[in-house]
Amino acid sequence: MQAEVISIGDELTSGQRLDTNTQWLSQQLGDLGIPTIRHTTVGDDLSGNVEALRLAAQRADVVVCTGGLGPTQDDLTRQAIADAFGRPLALDEASLAHIRELFARRKREMPERNRTQAMIPAGSQVIPNPHGSAPGIDLAIETESLASRIFALPGVPAEMKQMWHETLVQRLEKALSRKQGRLRYHAIKLFGIGESDVEVKLPHLIDRQRVPTVGITVSRATITLRIAARAHGDEEFQKLISPTIAEIEEAVGELIFGQGQDELEHAVLRHLEQRGFTLATVEVGAGSWVCDWMQKCVEMNERTIAPGPYVGGIAFPTPELARRWLSGSSAPPTASLESDPLWSTLARQACDRFQADVGLALGVYPSVGQMEQASQPFDLVFAMAAGEHLHVEQRSMGGHPDVLGPRIAKTGLDIVRKRLKGWLA
Repeated sequence: MQAEVISIGDELTSGQRLDTNTQWLSQQLGDLGIPTIRHTTVGDDLSGNVEALRLAAQRADVVVCTGGLGPTQDDLTRQAIADAFGRPLALDEASLAHIRELFARRKREMPERNRTQAMIPAGSQVIPNPHGSAPGIDLAIETESLASRIFALPGVPAEMKQMWHETLVQRLEKALSRKQGRLRYHAIKLFGIGESDVEVKLPHLIDRQRVPTVGITVSRATITLRIAARAHGDEEFQKLISPTIAEIEEAVGELIFGQGQDELEHAVLRHLEQRGFTLATVEVGAGSWVCDWMQKCVEMNERTIAPGPYVGGIAFPTPELARRWLSGSSAPPTASLESDPLWSTLARQACDRFQADVGLALGVYPSVGQMEQASQPFDLVFAMAAGEHLHVEQRSMGGHPDVLGPRIAKTGLDIVRKRLKGWLA
């Protein structure tokens, strides 16, 4: 069973409004085991809507539309479904009664125009809309050449989501064959390797014919391996994916830092918390990425991790300003970045001034403000201190400005993650 999602409205085709409904519906359909094969966006044009519906019904077993169910003249979804499949509109008295009651509860008289919202294509089932005046439409098309289920939902996200959970999920699950089970997912997170390098290490991993399937996505230098398989329950799913997880761990085990919604900051904070240690950071020339991420973990305390392991951080736009923080001197750095005592001193001062067990200092040449103009790779220094332990390393890194900042910060966190295992055991 496959699906197509149709978004309807001039505000979408003109770019005035971002279509988040399609993304959300595709995720929900996927969780039911129904992959979405196509997204279609069409404006408030009757012939365009009719064409989009007919083509979608030919391609997909399930078609979900959002938008165009309001009471105004540019709300054309009801008429488009009627015209596309030869199902004349008819008044649904129960829907009309609901709309009248809705207006009465709000102490308003129902405009006559809202009567059109109770007009439903013949042969359709109504999808109740508890908090809105636009009932949804559920029409099964079964002919010699077509077999498709058409669902139409309002474009208001809150109404759409409630109708999905309260009605559509049950109807779709009833229609689905449960022989193969529900499509389930498991995500493994990696850092420190490129997308093409993953394919080299695991050449058959993304073969679309394999079971389970594995998809690779990259977001700001973090790689996610998304394992998918159909199963009737978690136990069956884990049994199906265990060989694939073992294969991934054997090939890239050291690069794996987490799973699911994990990010590197979550992994580092967990390692610290398990050992009862704290971390402080100093960032020079690269903004305050690490500090910002850690602060968000503190703000999301109940959903992620207790705030205890991260005790604070500070950021400087240039090394000269960082030196003033240390000694009041603005002396230039030495010729060798790695041998410059600034970095080890900053890492140790992070421990002392924030009373932390671990200090991380990272520096970028040139500074983040010059990233958009630079065509050459940047020189970076990372320093980590913990008790008697000290690690300093220099790297060279390039990339798009939108990716480079997060990549630098994640590299620093990854150094902490790996060094922690040996130093604080």
